[in-house]
Amino acid sequence: MAACSSSGDNAMTFFADPGKYQYHTCDQLATAAKTVSARQQELKTLIDRAEQGAAGAFVGTIAYRSDYIAATEDLRVLDATAREKNCLTPETWRSNTVIR
Repeated sequence: MAACSSSGDNAMTFFADPGKYQYHTCDQLATAAKTVSARQQELKTLIDRAEQGAAGAFVGTIAYRSDYIAATEDLRVLDATAREKNCLTPETWRSNTVIR
């Protein structure tokens, strides 16, 4: 299954399609990453809030956990695709100015 992945890493994904972003441009990948990251943070907040209630861990797992895992896997796919396309990301961006 990992051999069929369009991304270079061999991480298995259950919820994310490894080829979902293969035809996106670097700008589209960056926009999608921001959107998915915001959704992941929203889900994390909902899970944390649900766990404060009486049966919260159960509710958080049933209601939000699979979406949270899917968002996390989507972010991995986006990152792998951006690396594969040599897109500038915050990790690879370099300033063209010299610090004096």
